[in-house]
Amino acid sequence: MAAKVRLKDIVDELEMQFDEYLSFLNRDTGQVASVSRELLSAAEEDSEEAPDLPKWQEPEWELAKQIVLTDSFLRLPTKHDIHEWQIMEDFTESAVMPSKIREELRYAIHGAGAFRHFKATVRRHDIEEAWFAFRTESLRDIAIEWCEDHQIAWE
Repeated sequence: MAAKVRLKDIVDELEMQFDEYLSFLNRDTGQVASVSRELLSAAEEDSEEAPDLPKWQEPEWELAKQIVLTDSFLRLPTKHDIHEWQIMEDFTESAVMPSKIREELRYAIHGAGAFRHFKATVRRHDIEEAWFAFRTESLRDIAIEWCEDHQIAWE
């Protein structure tokens, strides 16, 4: 029987993603972990022979091998699956704020540098707390949907 996963662990992982890493859920333990794309590729090519790694990276190599050799792991959505721009647009349209700020946010999310302009506008109007709360709630909704799609029990 698969273990329950803490929804907060998935949300935390979704908030902290990097291009060089992929995040996985161990269905047997409910633990969430990340592994570098580089080590995962190395494990896919030859999971028996360990690359020359520093001691601190050996646990990550073991994790990469487990991911490749077992069916216990599910890949979490990547930052490309999450569509951060859509979350920014949803915030712009749903947040309770003066229409002037809403218009500035609408303008900020279009064109070159949309992410940078959006964040600068949020900071300038001192609505960072509202933005981060909205973003976290959106990621929570994504995590719930992902768990339901994969029949993962969460708490």
